[in-house]
Amino acid sequence: MSVAQKQFSRHRLPLYAYMRKRRNWQPFVAILITVILVTAGFMYYSAGRHHARSSMLPAGQQYATYQCPYGERKMFTLADSTMVLLNSRTHLYVPVNFPHSSREVILDGEAFFGVRKPGNKEFVITTDKLRARTKGGFCRIRSLESQSGATFYLLNGAASVQKSYHSNTDNQPEQLQSGEMILANKDIDLMEKETFPPAEQQDCLDGKLVFNNTPVSTAFKKIEDWFGVQMELRGKNTPSQGISGVFHTGSLQNMLSLLSDSIGFTYRITRDKVVIRF
Repeated sequence: MSVAQKQFSRHRLPLYAYMRKRRNWQPFVAILITVILVTAGFMYYSAGRHHARSSMLPAGQQYATYQCPYGERKMFTLADSTMVLLNSRTHLYVPVNFPHSSREVILDGEAFFGVRKPGNKEFVITTDKLRARTKGGFCRIRSLESQSGATFYLLNGAASVQKSYHSNTDNQPEQLQSGEMILANKDIDLMEKETFPPAEQQDCLDGKLVFNNTPVSTAFKKIEDWFGVQMELRGKNTPSQGISGVFHTGSLQNMLSLLSDSIGFTYRITRDKVVIRF
């Protein structure tokens, strides 16, 4: 392990290394650890309850909850054959009677949807800012309750997108075709239609993160978007050369491990962000 790595992970020294130096502190330390564990458990339980009962869920309706752990992506198929790819720290709520009564799901986070066409019933994705309707196609939507912004990308097919809340300025839906997207911000009551290059979104859907002499800061921004995590770059020795390569579906841990060996940095994954130190 290099000197930089030792310094970066120094705070991780096991507790017993300190306890041997101060054995008379053992009772106090044991009590302190118990208090910390109980508090952490309560906070984790409270966080789980918060996610399990989003403010978007109507009272009296039962939902199955799909979620993806921090730093990972998860793919599965719904009962109507819709393919779903959840990004990190995302929650998808699906009615227990889906799709018999309706094909509407509720999203808090970011996901791809590959919607099939069973009959004429629309597939509806509702977030706290946007409501998207489609009878078939591939789309990507990002909208977190904790953030004011939202995006919707239509890779192929057709879709109708509107604000999911009442607006004093504009409540009309936008009709989208392949290669069109929506930018929204609830704080300023904004929703605009734009275009985007579908190839990059398709790479993401296919599980490929492609770098072609990409500047380091830009590469980490792509990783940030890929996994839905916050990346914080520290240090003054950021490499000047770009990053090239194709990374396939895997965990954030695996991708950072490969990159750290090739371009030289240490990293620390916390609950809220990833710290990169050059």
